[in-house]
Amino acid sequence: MQKAVSLYREKLEWSCSYKNKLEVWARMEIIPVKQVRDCRGVIYKSAIALKLFPVLHKPAIYIATELAKYCREIMSLEGKKDGVNFEVEVISSGIIYLKLTDLSIANWLSYLISIPLQSKKPKFQVNVDHKSAETINLLPIQYTHARCCSLLRMGERDHLITLAPTTPENYSQFCLILTPDPIPWEKSNGKLQFLHHAEYELIAEIASTLDYIYCVSRTKKSINWEKIANSLNTAFQTFYCQCRIWGKVKVETPRLAKARLGLVLATQSLLKFLLEKRLGTKAPLELK
Repeated sequence: MQKAVSLYREKLEWSCSYKNKLEVWARMEIIPVKQVRDCRGVIYKSAIALKLFPVLHKPAIYIATELAKYCREIMSLEGKKDGVNFEVEVISSGIIYLKLTDLSIANWLSYLISIPLQSKKPKFQVNVDHKSAETINLLPIQYTHARCCSLLRMGERDHLITLAPTTPENYSQFCLILTPDPIPWEKSNGKLQFLHHAEYELIAEIASTLDYIYCVSRTKKSINWEKIANSLNTAFQTFYCQCRIWGKVKVETPRLAKARLGLVLATQSLLKFLLEKRLGTKAPLELK
C-alpha cells in the first residue's frame, strides 16, 4: 500500500499546483489503515482516498480505484510464491479493503514462529498507558503462556511436533518447532486448514498485536499493553475451548492438529514478548 501511494504521489506531481502538491504530500505522509475484524481472515481498510479528494477535487472512488490499480500492478510485478500479497477491493464510498491471501497468511505465520520477536526502538518517546506490573493482575496472561508451553510439550509427547531442546536456563524468546517443517498451514488445494471462526479470530488478534508492537508503538500514541495482552489472551482462550487438537482431530486430521499447534506457538511467542518486554514480568514455563 505504501509503495502504491508513493507511485500515485509521483503521478500527481505532474498535475498538481505547487500549493496542492505540498498538501497532497502532507496528507499522504500518514496513510490511515485499520484492521477490520472479520471471520474470513486478516483484513485491513484504508480511507486515504477520502483524505485526498478535497485536495485533488476528484471523487474518492476514482482515487481509491487508481490506488488499487497500483497495488495490483506492484503485486503482479513483485509477487513471489513466498511473498505477502493482498486481495484489493474498493467499495463505492472510496474505502479500500486489503485482505491477506491464504498463502500469505501461511508464509507470515511460518516466519513469525521461526525467529524471535525484536524490540525495536520507537522513533518517539512512547508514554505507555498501563499500571505497573506490581499493581495489575497479570496471572491470567502468565497462566495462558504456561498453558501454551504445556500444549507444545504435549504435542511433542504425542509425536505431532518435535521441539528444539530448551531448559529454564537457556530458554530463549520463543520455542522452536523442528518438525514438521514447514507447519502444514494449508490444505492440498492451497486453502488454510482452519475450519472455525475462533481460529481466524486468533490469527487476527495475533496480527493486531504485531501491529501495536511494530507500527503503533513507533508513533506518539500511548499504548495500554495490559489491554493488548488481555485481548490476545481472550482470543486464545476462545480458540482453546472451541478448537480441539487431540482426540478425533489428532487421529483423523493430524495436519489440522499440527497447524493448531502452530497457532499455539505463535501465541506463546507473543505473550512471552508482551510479558517480558512490555509488562516487565516473567513468562513462566509452568505455574505451580
